[in-house]
Amino acid sequence: MDDAPAAAAGHDGGMHTSPVTVTFENFARFESERMFAGIAAAAGSSNVWNHYRVPTPIDQQTVIRMNRDTLYSAAIVDVSQGATITIPEAGGRYISIMLVNQDHYINRVLHEAGTYELTAEELGSDFVCAAARILVNPEDPADVAEVNRLQDQLGLSSGAGGQFAPAPVDEASFTETRDAVLVLARGLSGMERCFGRREDVDPVRHLLGAAVGWGGLPESEASYIKVEPRLPVGEYTLTVGDVPVDGFWSISLYNADGFFEPNELGAYSVNSVTGVRDADGSITVRFGGDPAAPNHLPLPEGWNYLVRLYRPRPEILDGSWTFPAIDAA
Repeated sequence: MDDAPAAAAGHDGGMHTSPVTVTFENFARFESERMFAGIAAAAGSSNVWNHYRVPTPIDQQTVIRMNRDTLYSAAIVDVSQGATITIPEAGGRYISIMLVNQDHYINRVLHEAGTYELTAEELGSDFVCAAARILVNPEDPADVAEVNRLQDQLGLSSGAGGQFAPAPVDEASFTETRDAVLVLARGLSGMERCFGRREDVDPVRHLLGAAVGWGGLPESEASYIKVEPRLPVGEYTLTVGDVPVDGFWSISLYNADGFFEPNELGAYSVNSVTGVRDADGSITVRFGGDPAAPNHLPLPEGWNYLVRLYRPRPEILDGSWTFPAIDAA
């Protein structure tokens, strides 16, 4: 495929000579195209990896509710004439590469070392976002360096090598639709059936997920619990014991807009790998209060948090086990 004009490349719907009006029916598509364009621009091109070498920089949050438990790598890949992705041996470390199509459906997630063939027929669009996550201890420079080494071994090759460009949209209708969807999504307590294959998601929840957590993993890969405590800035605790996951769990704290709020402590999340454990092996997360306390997270106005459960076991997926709730300290 030759590089296409900006109005045509990357959009299966054909040429658009005038901006498209965005509604709830096509919002997921155009939110995805906006994300694709940003990811390709950050990489400098389509069909190349852009590696985030340190946990999410607070001044470079490209989507809401990012995490700092993994290092991201991302690429926009032209799969119209096939492509390949290679995953290196990771020594048992959590690694995933999620493939998101232009309609925000996820038809495949890769984990094991090896080279994988990608096709537009399987993935559902001519371009996909390949989003890699590799577990990291953000407090350990040696571990960060090891993950950087693994990132450098991620392979990518596109048969056509085309460059992605989004279809033009009417910005006023895009903003109006996105704002309305975000209001509706305030009542979304969990992310079940928001992400995954078309046949596995709920259409309404898929729409909401595209707005509040674009690029989230399917629930079989990660269970997300979005918590809006609607509590004032104060002092609260949450104690976590054994969690039935084959990966790990994390809690990330956000401001009212869904972003990490800059703080002098650099404290934004707590997870089961790096969290300081109590005498009984549990982890107590401290929201507000004493900044010197273990697992302390400073509270901004409108604070909320997201629990991520990676590789959840059946008892999480069927609802027979629930994550503990926050308590006043």
